[in-house]
Amino acid sequence: MEYFLKQFMKKKLIYAKRCDYCKREITLNGRESDSYVVTAELKTFCLIQTSGKPAERDCMADYLNNIKQKLHGHTFKKELEKKDKEKEEEEKQKRLASAPRMTKLADDFLAELKQREFNKRSKHPS
Repeated sequence: MEYFLKQFMKKKLIYAKRCDYCKREITLNGRESDSYVVTAELKTFCLIQTSGKPAERDCMADYLNNIKQKLHGHTFKKELEKKDKEKEEEEKQKRLASAPRMTKLADDFLAELKQREFNKRSKHPS
């Protein structure tokens, strides 16, 4: 009788892991095991669903939706920054275009300075 009980009382290892999204503990094997999904990146997600009905808890879908929202938000911010830079460039071009007289005066002044410098160099005692 004792031998018979020892066979049924063997220790079994129960493997458990945490869901990578909600951090809930998942039992991977045994009679009371939970349903779960493992991705190619070896991330484990819990999945609570009865056959023929939509999932009550699908952490993998929630995780993927969260990533998509973050990417969409990031690209949206980049687009706004790009539009702001374009507006600033346009304003800068408008300011430069509105003051052609000042740029002409500045160009004339620079040309005169270069001419003076050239004249100083060419007038050396020989």
